[in-house]
Amino acid sequence: MKKVIIASENPVKVSVAKRAFLAVFPDEQFEFVAVKSESGVPDQPMNEETKSGAYNRLSFIKEKFPHADYWISQEGGVFREGKSLCNRAWIMVTDESEFVGISSTPHFYLPKNIVESIDKGLDLSEAGDIFFATSNTGQASGVVGHLTDGCIDREEYYLQAAIIALSELKHREWYT
Repeated sequence: MKKVIIASENPVKVSVAKRAFLAVFPDEQFEFVAVKSESGVPDQPMNEETKSGAYNRLSFIKEKFPHADYWISQEGGVFREGKSLCNRAWIMVTDESEFVGISSTPHFYLPKNIVESIDKGLDLSEAGDIFFATSNTGQASGVVGHLTDGCIDREEYYLQAAIIALSELKHREWYT
């Protein structure tokens, strides 16, 4: 059985990691361990802080939990494009080889009122909760779930990027 350390206790990110590993390695059995991790970036990462946060989380869990077969991190954030803000997440996964598979979700634009709330200091989940009159959006369907009328929830949004990052790791010889 292979041990996977997940750099989050967020149920959406835990489910993404489990689903990605089971999809990419359907004949393997895994033990998944979800842990809190340090990102080294603000609670609401902006621009390149998002990618740095994913890398920092990966480094943190690999150092703190060295006895595993795989480590995976996921970091969502926003980036500015003129007056607009977009959302995007970075997924990183590694094993003992030190090769890091990296992928990102597609980006989507945020409504003006959410942008204004983020500019006032709220993170995306808090701003989304206010805008959509919900609670705990970040551990449920996510802002993307509301914006797409439920067609794409946060888990589905992250899943393709996680599968791509993990597939890069699986086939690292194609990339090195």
